[in-house]
Amino acid sequence: MEKELRNVLDDLKALRRDVKDETVDQIAKKALRQRAEELGGHWHKDIAPRLTLSSSLQPDLLVRYHDGFTRLIKLSTPNNLKRSYLEALDALIRPFRNDLIIPAQQGGLLTPAPTAFDTFFSSIANPHEGEYLREALACARAGFNRAAVVLGWSAAVDRIHRKIEALGFAQFNVTSAQMASQKTGRFKKFNHVQNVNSLSELREIFDTVILWIVEGMGLVDSNQHTRLRSCFEMRCQGAHPGDAPITQFNLMSFFSDLDQIVLSNPRFVI
Repeated sequence: MEKELRNVLDDLKALRRDVKDETVDQIAKKALRQRAEELGGHWHKDIAPRLTLSSSLQPDLLVRYHDGFTRLIKLSTPNNLKRSYLEALDALIRPFRNDLIIPAQQGGLLTPAPTAFDTFFSSIANPHEGEYLREALACARAGFNRAAVVLGWSAAVDRIHRKIEALGFAQFNVTSAQMASQKTGRFKKFNHVQNVNSLSELREIFDTVILWIVEGMGLVDSNQHTRLRSCFEMRCQGAHPGDAPITQFNLMSFFSDLDQIVLSNPRFVI
């Protein structure tokens, strides 16, 4: 782990040096931007999941590096300010040795070898997704399976909500009315006409109703809708008392469906 952390620090310093050498106020070079994005992705996919297994690191420290490397990814879009790059890199570099390398040298970051379970969750960690997914994956790795499904479902529904907002609430409302007017076919029993005009209003609609309407909008098909409904049922089992277990295998199936049907689905790109 120490060697990997040193490599990250070296890459951060090299990027800072090359950014400093730029004579312009905005960073447009694709090579520099790509390095920033790759550094952020490497941290989130390869380093951070292993650090979360260490009991010696405080959660707020991990959050600080999560946010710092996420900022690098966001800065990798064209023409962000050179000053912003240097601020982000300095904030990561200055405490890095004391926060991570020295504890690694002292044996404080010893972590068990990643299991197939750890590897699976590392593959779906998305630094752009926000707090719901990050907290859900942290709960999953810590063994809090019920909490993981509740927060995981929140991450998926939040993405669905924001996609509807991006498409326009008018399309959502019109689709619900068209579905409710059908007397035959798949939507013949649907009767939930909506008239929402804000994200706050959308959040008041029951999740299963929204699943029907996003199918009507063509964002999911009937099979995907059914699978998401199963995920919702597991979310309810996690949120309410009961004897049905939620195992690691249940979690992997649950998060795989959310990832493939919503989080990584091009139809839900915002």
